[in-house]
Amino acid sequence: MKLYPIPVSRLQILESGQFITNLITDYIKSGLKPVTDAEYNKQYEALTTLSTPYNDALNQIKAQKETEELMNLDTLRDQSLSTIRRAVSVFEFSRDPAEVSAYKEVVIILRKYGDIERANYPAETLGIDKVVAEIRGAKDDPMAVLQLKNHVDLLEQDNTAFKAKFADRSSDVISTVSYDVKTMRKEIFEVYTTLADYVALMAKIKNDPYFLDTLKVFNYSREYFADILARREGINKKNRANS
Repeated sequence: MKLYPIPVSRLQILESGQFITNLITDYIKSGLKPVTDAEYNKQYEALTTLSTPYNDALNQIKAQKETEELMNLDTLRDQSLSTIRRAVSVFEFSRDPAEVSAYKEVVIILRKYGDIERANYPAETLGIDKVVAEIRGAKDDPMAVLQLKNHVDLLEQDNTAFKAKFADRSSDVISTVSYDVKTMRKEIFEVYTTLADYVALMAKIKNDPYFLDTLKVFNYSREYFADILARREGINKKNRANS
């Protein structure tokens, strides 16, 4: 049995942390004991020691990325709300009584939530829900009169997307610690490679259950992430061919 081939250098930064975490988790679940072999135990302890700060660094990157995504989603819903305001303003000087009445009714709603974009995220989310509900439920259906349905629907969709991301965001607080992620990745994968090669060599030389089972554990994550890389490369090749 050999190590399953995988170019670990092609793992994306967050994938690299999960790759190491999966190995450690799988090894613990296997019931195998690192102290069975002194050299293995030494390298395994080094790997687990490096894993904690490395995951802290990656969680910081994840939190920063999620913050950026939230800001982008918030901008989209702000723009959708602004579009509704502009669409309504077109009817300010309409000579159609129905349009004038509808304009006044929607303006009252919009003015009620005039500064909603400046509120904190939860307050803005609730405010937009109310804007959508009140415009849709307004007397004499001004949304139809002013042809606002598509704009209101889009605002609701943008708000729903924001709510989903906000609920799923990382609970990790971005720390003030500065990490050299590039160096940390290099160090942890040097230890990992040494450990993996050692396991493969011992499995070949000793051919005993401990190292054979340990090699299987290593290959679980290697095969799983190799498949991810292969699928991504296939997609990239397809996109390049179609460009």
